Amino acid sequence: ANKRASEEMEQLKDILNFGKPLNIGMLDKAVAAFYQGNMQIQPILVQFRQHPQAWTRVDQILDKSQNPQCKMLALGILERTISTRWGVLPMQQRKGIRGFIVGLIIKLSQNKDVLRKNMVFLGKLNIVLVQIVKKEWPHNWPNFIPELVNSSKRSTALCTNNMNILKLLSEEIFDYSNGQMTQKKMMEMKRNLNSQFQMIFKLCDTVLNSSNDEILVLVTLETLNRFLHWIPVGFIFETKLIEQLALKFFKVSRFQNATLQCLAEIGAIEFKGKPEYNPKLVSMFTTVIQQVSKLLTPQIDVAKIYYQGDANVTKFIRYLAIFITGFLKTHLRLVESTKEAHQALAMSLRYLLMISRVKDTVIWKICLEYWNRLVIDLYDTARVAPAKLMLGGTRHHLSPRVQQYASILSELRHVMIAKMPRPEEVLIVEDENGQIVKQTMRDTDAITLYKSMREGLVYLTHLDPKDTQNTMLLKLKRQVDGSEWSWNNLNTLCWAIGSISGALEEQHEKTFLVRVIKDLLGMCEMKKGKDHKAVIASNIMYVVGQYPRFLRMHWKFLKTVVNKLFEFMHEKYPGVQDMSCDTFLKIAKSCRRKFVMLQEDENMPFIREIIERLPQTIHDLEQSQIHTFYEAVAGIIQAESNPEVVQDLTVRLMQLPNQTWAAKITQANRHVESLWDTKTIKTIINVLKTNNRVASALESMYAIQLGRIYLEMLQVYKSYSRRTSDEIKARGSKATLTVTVRLMRVVKKEVLKLIQTFVRCSKQHQHEMIFKKLLPALLDPVLDDYRRNVPQARDAEVLLLIAELVRNLGTGMSGSVARILDSTFSCTLEMIKNNMEDFPDVRRNFFEMIKAINNKCFPALLALNPAQFKLVMDSIFWGIEHLDRTIAEIALTTLQDMLNNFGHSQAAPKFFKQYYIPMLQQILKVLSDTFHKPGFRLHSAILRRLFIAVQSGEIPIQLWNEGQGNFGNNLQFVQQSVVHMIGNSFKNITRRQAENFVVGAFKQTTDLPGFKRHVRDFLIQLKEFSTDREELYLEEKQKAQADQKARAEACASQVPGLIKRN
Repeated sequence: ANKRASEEMEQLKDILNFGKPLNIGMLDKAVAAFYQGNMQIQPILVQFRQHPQAWTRVDQILDKSQNPQCKMLALGILERTISTRWGVLPMQQRKGIRGFIVGLIIKLSQNKDVLRKNMVFLGKLNIVLVQIVKKEWPHNWPNFIPELVNSSKRSTALCTNNMNILKLLSEEIFDYSNGQMTQKKMMEMKRNLNSQFQMIFKLCDTVLNSSNDEILVLVTLETLNRFLHWIPVGFIFETKLIEQLALKFFKVSRFQNATLQCLAEIGAIEFKGKPEYNPKLVSMFTTVIQQVSKLLTPQIDVAKIYYQGDANVTKFIRYLAIFITGFLKTHLRLVESTKEAHQALAMSLRYLLMISRVKDTVIWKICLEYWNRLVIDLYDTARVAPAKLMLGGTRHHLSPRVQQYASILSELRHVMIAKMPRPEEVLIVEDENGQIVKQTMRDTDAITLYKSMREGLVYLTHLDPKDTQNTMLLKLKRQVDGSEWSWNNLNTLCWAIGSISGALEEQHEKTFLVRVIKDLLGMCEMKKGKDHKAVIASNIMYVVGQYPRFLRMHWKFLKTVVNKLFEFMHEKYPGVQDMSCDTFLKIAKSCRRKFVMLQEDENMPFIREIIERLPQTIHDLEQSQIHTFYEAVAGIIQAESNPEVVQDLTVRLMQLPNQTWAAKITQANRHVESLWDTKTIKTIINVLKTNNRVASALESMYAIQLGRIYLEMLQVYKSYSRRTSDEIKARGSKATLTVTVRLMRVVKKEVLKLIQTFVRCSKQHQHEMIFKKLLPALLDPVLDDYRRNVPQARDAEVLLLIAELVRNLGTGMSGSVARILDSTFSCTLEMIKNNMEDFPDVRRNFFEMIKAINNKCFPALLALNPAQFKLVMDSIFWGIEHLDRTIAEIALTTLQDMLNNFGHSQAAPKFFKQYYIPMLQQILKVLSDTFHKPGFRLHSAILRRLFIAVQSGEIPIQLWNEGQGNFGNNLQFVQQSVVHMIGNSFKNITRRQAENFVVGAFKQTTDLPGFKRHVRDFLIQLKEFSTDREELYLEEKQKAQADQKARAEACASQVPGLIKRN
């Protein structure tokens, strides 16, 4: 059997012989075996598919193969050839392929039965044809559109498939063209499709007017939907299209969804300077809403029919939401100003409220986007409207526009509150079994949705503070009396209450919040059962944590709340202790000044009371919770302005950890073996973690505590370093996997992190102390340990600490650079040079260290001998090739900074002589590699910098060596070198294309955006960038997102409550 299988494999390999005719039967057999699970055949099929001549077999396979998967393989080969090699195929062969595909499509579309039978295969053929059209039309195939339209008259089936081709073409040109084609080609195709659309529209109009074939009409509506957002608006408003859609097809259930999609596209079109189209738009809107009123009566529960209905029903509800929201986003003012449309407007908003109650996140996001837009618009109207002061200090807006929507907005408040998602701070949730559990995973989607809904509720509160408060208090009353009690109802209500923090006027916020907290505390006392109490407690903690302004203004209430949190810290129910510590940390950050001030009727600042009660408060907490508690208290101490008081409070705060530390150190001084005990190591880890959290909160003020434990801490570090080395010597690298060694390494990491935290937060005046007292005792043990250890035992934190020291201490570290590089460079390169995956933390921190040294201690790099400096350059080149985006970006930034540093250095000629061409090769290599597309911004910037260096005459030395040729100057040499590099790497690019790119690039060096566009267009011509080019536009996307965020934040800063401020 094995022999027979081996013989069959040898026979199958015959398909790779392109010197003789292809055995279609053998290929069919190979593909069939592969899809039946024979993975041994995969390498043969991959080789066949990737063979440069594989495309020459496509026509035979499509014509004679009996296996559908084999035909799909052939189409995949052809699609790849079109994307990567089309430009180098002779014109005759291109025409031949084109004619073959068109003929095959016509053959498979001759009637409905054949079409239906070959639907999947035909869909792939259509995609291939559109790829050819993108390459050939309009220059080499000017009659494509007329030929397509005329062929549609042959049969209904062919017309149906042609509609699918037009739909694909529209999507390719107008929806997915960015990055798929050069800017010039993209604009040319759009212009030509626009100019020839008259024929396409006439075809669609004929079908919609005359055809009785339901499938053809449906496909035509779907195709038309793809056109509507880009065709000249005259085709929509100066024809009978709108009437056809709204009056003829929307009534027919089979066409309802496709028609509604078309109407939604039309409704969302923005156009200015065409007031003559307004009556048609309004008429379309009112007609559609009237039609909907016959389907959805006010008594219908839309949420229920959505849940119980089939796919068509759910799609209809979604498309209706899109139609209403899209139309009103664009034309709300038009509808408001047309009296005849007021009823339709009110009905449409009622429908949107009904749809908003559907339990579907996608639909709710569609509705929410519009509701937020509406309330923002109304808020802007109300803000400029006159207002008068009413009794009680409230301001009543007189804007008739806002009053027009009062009932809608009131109902919207109920919907918003009922659908409020869980905020990030809430750790206690109800699981799918109805049990209260601690949340263990961050739900980013819910957090994003919460932020969006919070924005809407803040605006709703501003539009009518009284109704918002009354709605929330009414719902709270029903929780208290039990008429609507449930965990979910209480949760969503309290999350909504917390979300409007800062939106109410101060006096109203006080009255409202006191009532809410009193009711919640009362419920906590009244309800029986730990589950109920845990839910209520989590909501109390969440709400109080959201109102720092109220807490700062009402000291006694703040103190009561904090004491309640301390009570919750003794509650063992899952999640309660975590949330109480997190809430205390949040309140400590936002109200910390209040804790260090002596308040009225108090004997001492509350911080001293907290520290005195600290042992009792943290008694029932777990270690991670204790660390959070210490960070909160340290943050409060940091707000004290008197340095002496800070020192005193810090000493008192750290009394417990320091006692534990001293006990362990005393024990170790007597018997060093005690340090190897697992319990002792864990205790030391917890003490160090506490110190780390305190250091991050106290920042530079942590110096007094660091001075107390620093030398002892380094002794512990040395002891664990020696012990780890001894274990590894005795047992080999597997010793690093033992529990004891792993725990000892955690201690070392925490020591390094603690020193790094202090250095990062240190002030300028403390740098001398760091140089004199910290560094002498630090570098030798840390660097020696790093160099001595086996790769598995080296701590990545060493490299990060060095990077932090260099970044913060600057040129003062120059004298230590040679020592640092000697201890870290070679041994780290040995760890990471074999692949790009092992030791990811070491890898990343290594390049951070190089970057810091290059930025802050560049003269120290110049002082290195040539062999050492070459190691640095090789490591940067190695970093650039990494697939890890962070590492690649660090390396690229380092290279960019190094080029700038050398630009002002006397060592520049020697540097450029040795490294200019290697740098150019490296950048061109990653620039044209699909795996490195995210680095396009830095690739293009560095390439431009290298071009400018030779163009401006910045490099005074000849870059080429004797024997490389005769060149007039460095510019000519570099230009020829780039052309040669491109020619060697990309056989599908002609020398003329490469020369055009190089000449164009040097012309654009003064214009960075123009340079990037030129490089990007060239990359799109390369086979490596035939698919998925979005990341070439990453910089533009990020800039657009940043600009949008800045504008949103500027607007939000004008609305009280939108931005949380400490």
